[in-house]
Amino acid sequence: MKKLILVLAVLSLLACSRNSDVELEKKTMFTLPYGVLDDELTPLAASKIAMNDGFFYIIDSSLAKMMKFNSYGDLLLLQYNQEKNPVQILVHRNKDNAPSNKAAIPFPYREPTQIAVTDDQAFFVADTLPEEETLWSDTYSCMLTGTVHCFDPHGKLICDLGQEGRAGVTPFSRIIRLEATEGRQLVVHTLTPKGQVIYWFDENYKPVYSILADKSILPQDETEHHIVDMDSISASRTEPLLFIKADYYSENGEDIDFYKSSICCYDIAQEKCIWSMDIPVAETLYQLLGVYGKDHIFLVCPDENDTYRLLVLDSSKRIELNTPLALGHKDIQLLELSLGSHGIVTALIAYEDEVSAVWWRSDKLLEEKK
Repeated sequence: MKKLILVLAVLSLLACSRNSDVELEKKTMFTLPYGVLDDELTPLAASKIAMNDGFFYIIDSSLAKMMKFNSYGDLLLLQYNQEKNPVQILVHRNKDNAPSNKAAIPFPYREPTQIAVTDDQAFFVADTLPEEETLWSDTYSCMLTGTVHCFDPHGKLICDLGQEGRAGVTPFSRIIRLEATEGRQLVVHTLTPKGQVIYWFDENYKPVYSILADKSILPQDETEHHIVDMDSISASRTEPLLFIKADYYSENGEDIDFYKSSICCYDIAQEKCIWSMDIPVAETLYQLLGVYGKDHIFLVCPDENDTYRLLVLDSSKRIELNTPLALGHKDIQLLELSLGSHGIVTALIAYEDEVSAVWWRSDKLLEEKK
């Protein structure tokens, strides 16, 4: 079995090498210093980044604030917890000490952890509820502690979401991902001891689907004789589909050997996996970054020489891109990768003395492939 796996790995890597592209250039859009002012970040904070049409949304969980920047690094919108942040200055005054048209909005974030942005710049932020509002779930054997704040493009709160949708009274378990579709729908990914539970809401914040994404939804002929790790899940931006990246392992006596990684496309409406495919093997297992369009599947994994490798597959099992992402720096303290609009890979990179918002124009290479 080990020899077979090794042969498959070599063949996969050779297949990738024949489709390799030139290294994508990292472009630093702007940098942020460390600190507690309006446009600063807490060192090594649990920060998240989302990008849509050149606007960057960054969460600082430690300071409980959300910042919106344009591509030049100008702070356009700040939402901040007044108890955790000092008096805001930069958004109220410009260099001539005249009033600024930038917005600073107090908002009682507790511990914002995830963010997603629609094409019209409305956005969603996952947050933690006060202890007195949390509930225990007998169904999933865990505490329900999360909510989602829904904002219009100007940062005005529209509503808070629970499992029942708008003004829902049942919180979510720990929210690990938010995704917005092209139709302004929202997909909430939560984690429970029994697996990921995913909630899909329409543009009016009404629940449409909910599903326990455990190994029972994968092709049973693949799961029957293997240990399965459902590594990551991403939603389609155009249809009610989930793309599930799973790693399979075989028991060999007292050892557990890696067998393969695959992608399953699960149709939520039909409640079945409509296709699956194996993905190439690398030195380090690929992680599912996201899905762009109908079926551009973005996967990344650490590579040599301070780079990551970007692999883009389509539903026909074709490799559209196989190219390195140059980080260009060895002194990286923290890396947060995200798939932005139009298939642009973005990242928040923390160095010793500052944080950079960067992107790699993977969309241009995809256009060249058409």
